[in-house]
Amino acid sequence: MMPPLPKRLRTMAPPGPASAGSGSPIPDDVLFFQILILLPVKCLLRLRSVCKLWRATLTSTHFVHRHLEHSRTSPSMVIIPRKYQRYYKNFGVFGVSFYGFQPGQSKVAKLILEMRCPGGIPMFSIPLHCDGLIMIPCITSRIFLCNPVTREFVELPQGSPNLADGQRVAFGFDPWSGKYKVARHFLRASGSEKETQADGEKCMLEHSAGHEILTIGDGEEAWKWKSTVDPPYAINARTPICMPGFFYWSALHSVTSNGHSEVSSHVILRFSLRDEMFTVYPNPPCRGFLSENDMLCELSGKLCYIHSASPCDVAIWLAEDGPNLAWSVRCRLILPMPRQLHVFACASGDRDKIFLSIDAWYLLKCDLRNGSLEKIIDMARDMSYDHRNGIKFCTGEVSVAHYMLPCVESLLRIAPLYNIER
Repeated sequence: MMPPLPKRLRTMAPPGPASAGSGSPIPDDVLFFQILILLPVKCLLRLRSVCKLWRATLTSTHFVHRHLEHSRTSPSMVIIPRKYQRYYKNFGVFGVSFYGFQPGQSKVAKLILEMRCPGGIPMFSIPLHCDGLIMIPCITSRIFLCNPVTREFVELPQGSPNLADGQRVAFGFDPWSGKYKVARHFLRASGSEKETQADGEKCMLEHSAGHEILTIGDGEEAWKWKSTVDPPYAINARTPICMPGFFYWSALHSVTSNGHSEVSSHVILRFSLRDEMFTVYPNPPCRGFLSENDMLCELSGKLCYIHSASPCDVAIWLAEDGPNLAWSVRCRLILPMPRQLHVFACASGDRDKIFLSIDAWYLLKCDLRNGSLEKIIDMARDMSYDHRNGIKFCTGEVSVAHYMLPCVESLLRIAPLYNIER
């Protein structure tokens, strides 16, 4: 007869002072801010139902910010594909999907969230991101804000009417108020007055342009568009650059006509969230206007200008923050394939290396120290989108923009908690 098996030994926690709050032998500050803070957002959302103490702590501003600080140490990439639509005013998309992606480690982008809207979503431009929140700015007047991990998806209130086509918005964190803010520009009226000069006929622009901001969060001032001082020049319909406390817009200064050709002069407007005033800066010395082939970007907290004089030539300019935005060339590149429209720069985990997205189609990694390029993936032909339900697909030759954003997991709430529980 076989002897009875011994009972499995249980490892007991060493005796010590138990926390009065949770009843655990582990002190609350250690449990929450050294252990649970390491967990992904999906797990923390489930743990909120353990007890009232856990719910209060995991939803507290202090824990949310500490978790965000930890998440910033391991950023990932989010891809938002969008099919091109020629008639964007009449046709949109049924919804928007967010996929997680690890460039260079996998060729599979895994679904994080798919949002379907009954009325559809109008054509949107380059999404914006800040601390795990992603803004979807539609070419029309609609704006959506999403936290893909917590599954919040909110449409912002309508702003002032805009007579111009192609709305753009800014979105970022205001360190002086501790709030997240959205800014948009709009055109009330426009006109021009021509003046003959020695170098040609200069068109002096007369416009009535407006600018307004909206605060995300709680409080009486939240979720309401508030007018600011008008911008000194009409803002171009180009995606702005958003850095803590400041938004950078490209604006049209003047147009000079020489016969049948016109030359535009652009400036950069810096909007301060602290005093809500504009400061005017000249364009980088490489070009006096932001052409359709150039891009403003943000790299490691610095304003970046991607100048593409020809389909295969790219120069990366960086500005040192100061009274005059001192520009200097950081790197010059020869692309392995010609761009059709844009080359967009995106920060990576390495300060000396960045990602370059060519026409939101090809993805490269650039070493800023020597200008070398590494091909990561042809997102149209080689990337597989995984819906996690057995369905995978490649976009192939379908005209799709694969927008890639650096992103972190975040517990940040878009609306008050009692409005978003599901």
